[in-house]
Amino acid sequence: MKKAAYYGVLAVLVCVFLFSAYKVGTYFLEQRRSQKDTNQVKQYMQVQTPQNGVGDTQKAPITVNFEAMKQINPDIVAWIYIPDTRLNYPIVQAADNDYYLHRLLNGDYNLNGTIFMDYLNKTDFSDANTLIYGHNMKSGNMFGEMTNYKKQSFYDQHSTAYLLTPDQNYKLELVAGVVLNHDAEIYQHGFSQSLLDFCRSHSTFQSTVEASAQDKFVTLSTCSYEYDDARFVVLGKLVPIES
Repeated sequence: MKKAAYYGVLAVLVCVFLFSAYKVGTYFLEQRRSQKDTNQVKQYMQVQTPQNGVGDTQKAPITVNFEAMKQINPDIVAWIYIPDTRLNYPIVQAADNDYYLHRLLNGDYNLNGTIFMDYLNKTDFSDANTLIYGHNMKSGNMFGEMTNYKKQSFYDQHSTAYLLTPDQNYKLELVAGVVLNHDAEIYQHGFSQSLLDFCRSHSTFQSTVEASAQDKFVTLSTCSYEYDDARFVVLGKLVPIES
């Protein structure tokens, strides 16, 4: 009986080990496939080398060949870039907010998903508030580095993001980072002064960016784990810049 119990426990442990190994292997395989998929379009994006070590703050630090990218996936509507971070990705838009939640640019299922714009937003960023979603991946991929904005020191070093579209380039001056419910007011396409004031007063970092409800905003949203259905959003003021 003891021997039978021993082998029974051993079999269970072997199964647990094999299942864990499978899950870990799948995680890294999906991460690798996601990176490969992104690299396919990154060949059409180029980081500009600053002259004399100083970049022009009124120009985007990258260039993007959207025409070539759209040959790969016509759903690509923009590109987001934060210097000196992993956040350097195309943004897509589908007919709903589910399709790219767990799909790569090529349509394959993948837990990393793809960074996507809310399906109701206008792709020219003309809405008062444009919503962009990405997964909070432990690897740091997608919006995995967004939660670093819970620290003032990270914001101080990365206070500006860049959004490029086929027709216009933008600088995204970051205004606030806030932990919110998944159905908070900020997940609307309008904007109000009271919402801006709330975001500033509850922000995880202090920003000196001047902003009012009349400005155009972009809300970058990812999962957070302070409580069930928590989200962490980084709010940015949209400022047109030169190509």
